[in-house]
Amino acid sequence: MKQLIVLFATVYSLTALGQGRMNSTMEFKKVLIGLIFSTDYNFRTLKNNDGSPSSDFVIKSRNNVEIAKFGYTTGVNICIKITKLFELETGVQYSNKGYKTKNQDLVYGQPDPSLPTKAKFIYNFHYIDIPVKVNFSLGKKRIQFIPGVGISTNILINETVKSINEYSNGKTEQKTESAGYNFKHINISPMISFGISYKVNNKMILKAEPTYRFGVIKIIDTPVTEYLWNAGLNIGFFYRLKSKY
Repeated sequence: MKQLIVLFATVYSLTALGQGRMNSTMEFKKVLIGLIFSTDYNFRTLKNNDGSPSSDFVIKSRNNVEIAKFGYTTGVNICIKITKLFELETGVQYSNKGYKTKNQDLVYGQPDPSLPTKAKFIYNFHYIDIPVKVNFSLGKKRIQFIPGVGISTNILINETVKSINEYSNGKTEQKTESAGYNFKHINISPMISFGISYKVNNKMILKAEPTYRFGVIKIIDTPVTEYLWNAGLNIGFFYRLKSKY
């Protein structure tokens, strides 16, 4: 609940700031506020921090068992039309990033029906994202192409590991707990997008943007470190606050 309060308070401040700067010398600007949601394909890139053969072995082993997972990004964005060709977009978002392991067979020295036979782990990183992006508008009709480039500040609010154990009798047991590592609280993610916008009417615009984001800061200081990345389809519904040129 506290996170939602911070989210909407920040968005309200951004909206007020955008409207407050609209004056007689800047009437060509348009301000839109919208809800966005992106289904994301999430994974990580591993890097050998100390250059040792043992770290290379760890990377090889993890790459054999870890795979991508689906997450999402959602929030409230504000778009300010600078000219007919350029648009500045910012906002506050919540994102679920990470990766998971394959479902692995568990082998014991002595068979025990009380122990699980398979297990997998899902690593979730929960962030508050503050993106700043420049969009380019190509086309003059109701449908426009909108390539964009930008950068997002990612603020870590929580990280968890979800374990899923399967038993020989068909029972499944799930448990979620803190990852227990000292992950960095701030990351920076450049982003690139290329999509389309559809003008429903003079007040409402729909956007669909395939988007790629890559964290440039390692998320933890260990011999084998990680860089999170994701690719997703970002869908946005925007409402025009001011339509005057």
